[in-house]
Amino acid sequence: MKKLLMASLGILLLAGVLSGCGASPSTYNLGQKITLSPGGSANIESEKVTFTFDKVLNDSRCPDGAMCIWQGQVQVLVTIDTDGSKEQITLTQGGLSSEPASQIYGQYRLEFNITPYPKVNETIKDSDYRLELTVTARS
Repeated sequence: MKKLLMASLGILLLAGVLSGCGASPSTYNLGQKITLSPGGSANIESEKVTFTFDKVLNDSRCPDGAMCIWQGQVQVLVTIDTDGSKEQITLTQGGLSSEPASQIYGQYRLEFNITPYPKVNETIKDSDYRLELTVTARS
């Protein structure tokens, strides 16, 4: 009985710790590279702005090892919370390029790369995607 009680207590403790994971965004500086998983958030403290990688909307990039007529693209949904005011934007990156894409949002330049790149006969799970993001002041 004592072992069962200890095991139950251990499971509850672990569940409590894990449920807190990802609850608050990590903090970064302008110009610092951020890597987010779907659902992950990053706070640019000096700017009072938080970026959240909500989800992948679509991924039609031409897979490595395939012959395609169109290079395709990948689109992700990102929520930007600026001092309590939230807005969702779509970031779009073309296929067949190893260079990051960029987009202007207000006073910021967002440079980003969405990984992994698709390969023939391989499926990418939603949870495997990563948004590599660098936020700088717009010049």
